[in-house]
Amino acid sequence: MTFEQLQYFISIVEHDTFFDAAEDLHISQSALSKQIMRLEKDLDLKLFDRSRRKACLTDAGTAFYPEAVSLYQNYQHMLSRMKPYKSRPDALRIGTLPILTQYGLTHLFRRFENKYPDIPVILEEVEEPDLLQGLSDKRYDMVAARGHMLSGQPYETFLIAEDELSVVLPADHPLALNRCPVTLQDLAEESLILMNPYTSIYQLCMQLFKKENIRPHIVRTARTESILSAVSVKEGISLLPKSNFKIFHYENIALLPLHPAVTLPVVLAMEKGQNSSKNTALFLSFIKIEQSKQEITNL
Repeated sequence: MTFEQLQYFISIVEHDTFFDAAEDLHISQSALSKQIMRLEKDLDLKLFDRSRRKACLTDAGTAFYPEAVSLYQNYQHMLSRMKPYKSRPDALRIGTLPILTQYGLTHLFRRFENKYPDIPVILEEVEEPDLLQGLSDKRYDMVAARGHMLSGQPYETFLIAEDELSVVLPADHPLALNRCPVTLQDLAEESLILMNPYTSIYQLCMQLFKKENIRPHIVRTARTESILSAVSVKEGISLLPKSNFKIFHYENIALLPLHPAVTLPVVLAMEKGQNSSKNTALFLSFIKIEQSKQEITNL
């Protein structure tokens, strides 16, 4: 039973006929009849006597009517009470991985809010399995994600930051002492501590090893801060985005480039072919202007 079906039932009773109720509800009479039949099936009751021209209630229908009215009125009252807690319809809803700090994106969003105070920005930080699902479910207008997560996906993307995969190892490790770029083959016999399997970084690493026909020796997986702590006490080495070292600082750790380089673009992603909202278009325009300013500053 749905509240929509309750609304339909009440409307029929108040209009005396299915035809008039359907007209008032702006649906076809057949669609209305089907919904009432589903309601009767769910209740295991016959609500209307269909042998007459008017919508005459059965005894069960007569008893059900005040209950239906009470339920529907309570439902409408609840919706009214919840309105103040809803996000404004013109809010810009953005889902993001927990990467805002390391790419300086927090300040970017704050500048946008300061420039456009009438546009609420709702930022929701989620882990990777929920991010694209939220975009698909239209919970977000856009998401901030790593570019390789979107390979083969029907999304439009806009580059907002760049990163690269780096080798993280103890400072006195032989590879660190050589101070040369490290290849995946160099890591074939090493004990590796990688990010958790649900992350796109872990999945990317496994793809890279598979491409090189390497079966990596993974001793465990963990979150970034735990990985760095483990590397600092020589439990193993890792592959992590270079930008992590902007926010995590550990002694006795060396960071070396991977050869050949593996870039990690960070993008804003939106559903392809969907008409962008006014606020989404305004935000993308703002990002482009900010990037142009930064380019001029770096000259």
